[in-house]
Amino acid sequence: MNRRALNSSVELPCPFCGEVGLITVDEGGGEHQTYVEDCAVCCKPRVVHIDAIPESRRGPRVWLDREV
Repeated sequence: MNRRALNSSVELPCPFCGEVGLITVDEGGGEHQTYVEDCAVCCKPRVVHIDAIPESRRGPRVWLDREV
């Protein structure tokens, strides 16, 4: 099986305050990751989603949602 390394970070806007921040991708965390981390600016919790499809040449899909 041929695995590719994920990018180590990506910049995304916070879903609460809109401030762009760096999201670190855990390269050993698997192809599908979901975790909660606080925004460094507004301190509100946001859900980080990472979906890394091995055959994708564009890299992992990373997006943020508001923690409910």
